Amino acid sequence: MSFADLFNGLPDAQPPYPSDQRGRRHCFLDKMLSKAKAVERAAELVSGIVEKNEERMQFDDEGQLVITGKLAIYRVDLKSFMTKMSNPFSYHSFDVVEVHPKHGLIKKPETACVQVRNQDEMPAYDLLAGYILGLLNDDVTWLQDSLQPLQRTLFALYGLSPSPLTSTLTKHLEEEVNGIFDFINDTFTFEGTNGWKWRLHFGQPLVTGFKIEYQKPRQTWWNHLFNDHVKETTGHYVMNGFFETVSHLSRCPAMLKTADDWETDPIFIRRIAADYPALAKVLVSNVLEDDDYDPHRISTYYDDYISTDDANTIVMLDQQVRQRAYA
Repeated sequence: MSFADLFNGLPDAQPPYPSDQRGRRHCFLDKMLSKAKAVERAAELVSGIVEKNEERMQFDDEGQLVITGKLAIYRVDLKSFMTKMSNPFSYHSFDVVEVHPKHGLIKKPETACVQVRNQDEMPAYDLLAGYILGLLNDDVTWLQDSLQPLQRTLFALYGLSPSPLTSTLTKHLEEEVNGIFDFINDTFTFEGTNGWKWRLHFGQPLVTGFKIEYQKPRQTWWNHLFNDHVKETTGHYVMNGFFETVSHLSRCPAMLKTADDWETDPIFIRRIAADYPALAKVLVSNVLEDDDYDPHRISTYYDDYISTDDANTIVMLDQQVRQRAYA
């Protein structure tokens, strides 16, 4: 269910277009008045939603709408929205919403830029209705791909420890990647391709990213990959956050055989290839034996060259990959 699914407006019927100018002027006026009436109906709808959910939707002393969702508390700046309503030629979007933990409002909340996918002919207040209903039912909407800013904000608020996110997140990842959380040992285990499994360790106070391990088919032990994947890779965007890392690893190692430079981290792929002969042979043939190959001229996602330290790490890993390919 999406934000738009929470409220669907019906487009206005289109009458036959008149041929004379007087009729066209009346048609133009009727359309404007019809839009105005649609806005009025949508405004009454929004008011009704707030009234119906009085225990979970209340206005604070500053006129902002405080919404108690299932996962967090949201504070919506309606003054800004009303300004946009009075001037439709201004920037048409929602401002960032404050995101507070479930236990109550805090002085320095997280923020998220939450957008609603609008539909043609939908009055702005219908859009607002979908917006506040989406926040009210955040346990249904927060895992949508279009709400990645909200996902990142909720993660910043709670992390991966047991929290209001746990129930829906556990169900979602179990369905998507056959993932299993172990909150006693602070790990998340899930499936990749080719019979591989991956394990992320979280809840480590001195680690920026995740400790990552992998298990190949028929292995009963776990192979170490990174102690802190953020510090030990080049910072590639595909392994930037929890969702990105899980999504990327769930497609590995299969996708690595055809991956371009911008599709995976250059240190990550070489560490895997050093223990995976099939990938090592592809990497040597397609990359390492290229006459123009230079580890110091590998670009990052932002088109800058990787650091000297990262390039030196790759030089060392390239030797291991060649050894594995020719073994």
